[in-house]
Amino acid sequence: MLCPGKMQTGPLSEEGPMDAAVKPVQTGRGRRRRWSAEQKLIVLQEWQTGIPLEEICRKYAMNAAQMYRWKRSLDQGLKEPGELVPKSQVLGLQKRVEELERALGRKALEVDVLKKAFELKGLRLPEGI
Repeated sequence: MLCPGKMQTGPLSEEGPMDAAVKPVQTGRGRRRRWSAEQKLIVLQEWQTGIPLEEICRKYAMNAAQMYRWKRSLDQGLKEPGELVPKSQVLGLQKRVEELERALGRKALEVDVLKKAFELKGLRLPEGI
């Protein structure tokens, strides 16, 4: 996989071999590689530091389009500007927020029902409700 307009002979770059922590797993007999979420984050954070995309593509022997796909898939997982989070982690947190919102809605409905019951019986509500 090559960056547009760049010649490349292998996974080695001028800086040396790929970092062992970022080296993807080669699967099967083909050229397809598997990158873990942590590896993708490392590469994307390197890009965010200002290193040109072409250099990163050469360093990791990958296509620029792959970087853009990773960035697009992780854009929904931004905690704060500049801090990347895996999309799978964000989806889990979104589900938890939805569960808590439903629970809050049920509790609010219970409070409303109790308020109506107190009003019908002519009782005073406790302070703070």
